[in-house]
Amino acid sequence: MNFMGWYIIGMGLLMIFVTEIMFISDFFEYTGLTYQQYFEIDQAFAEIFILQKKVMGFMVCGIGILVLFIVQKGFQKREKWAWYALLIVGSLVWVTFIGYKIVIQYYGGSMITFVVGDILLDLGLLFSAKEILKK
Repeated sequence: MNFMGWYIIGMGLLMIFVTEIMFISDFFEYTGLTYQQYFEIDQAFAEIFILQKKVMGFMVCGIGILVLFIVQKGFQKREKWAWYALLIVGSLVWVTFIGYKIVIQYYGGSMITFVVGDILLDLGLLFSAKEILKK
């Protein structure tokens, strides 16, 4: 499950440092305009859109750090609270991102990274459930 924490942190860092690349397709899918076209129409909104995505990246990094903390403090010790904490925190991350893509009706490449993240979480929790929850 350490991998899950690092995967989430990696997603957050991409959101912070390559924001324009990660969200250009989302912007086009939702508005029907390229980011550059919209930037020429309303520069202030276009800039706040990117800033908001960067802030979201910082929040995602924080969640990744929380996942790493839960794994180190409880999950590796086979404590039940850690299994449930990872279920809740991990589900919040992936369900939120997948829901965002559904709302804007964009099912392209970045949606795949969110589905992969959810599958990794589910597999990690599934394989560990019997051992941790039967205690």
